[in-house]
Amino acid sequence: MDYIKLTPKISDDWSRGNHYVTKEIPWAAERVRISMNSVQLESKLWLGSELKKISDSFNSVAVIGGWYMHFLGYILIDELNCKLVCNYEIDRDAVLISKKFNRRHNKNKKYKSYEANLFMADELREKKSGEVDLLINTSCEHMYHMKYILGKHFVNRPLCVLQSTDYEDYDDHINCVSSPDELADQAGLVDLYYSGTKVLGNGMNRFMVIGK
Repeated sequence: MDYIKLTPKISDDWSRGNHYVTKEIPWAAERVRISMNSVQLESKLWLGSELKKISDSFNSVAVIGGWYMHFLGYILIDELNCKLVCNYEIDRDAVLISKKFNRRHNKNKKYKSYEANLFMADELREKKSGEVDLLINTSCEHMYHMKYILGKHFVNRPLCVLQSTDYEDYDDHINCVSSPDELADQAGLVDLYYSGTKVLGNGMNRFMVIGK
């Protein structure tokens, strides 16, 4: 998966999303612009490519800290045929914006987004489509070890896709790792389907593990 298949429907959703930000949440415009840069897309396409080698369809997906979900939402739903994707975000603006970028998926009840901190929340809010079979966090450097969320919310561990980095120069990178092995260890993953490193276009190392 080297690209997202652009369609008029995607263009319409993203155009409406950008219009909403400009009109209703202008203070978020710069962050939205940053979120749509080439390295963000590069890391999401990498995720989609490796995940598709494992399975091309998932029933219920939980995304932790998915931000605006413009790239990842379309990769998961349009390219990987995921039936339901739920984004759990602590940023209320991001929750609202992500629904606009995923307007079509939200309307079809394939995409939902909640303002929630799963390290503190009692339970996942969306389980109408059955137990979550895929858990994704592409921003592990921004939060505590994923083993806490897995232990708190899951009896049966789902397949996990985790990304992080060793780049510590940003203040909000509170939990960087030095390798994919360290990332897997933080989550307590013992059965790995994929482990790798990708040097992004900006020179940053990106680590990814897929496993249980």
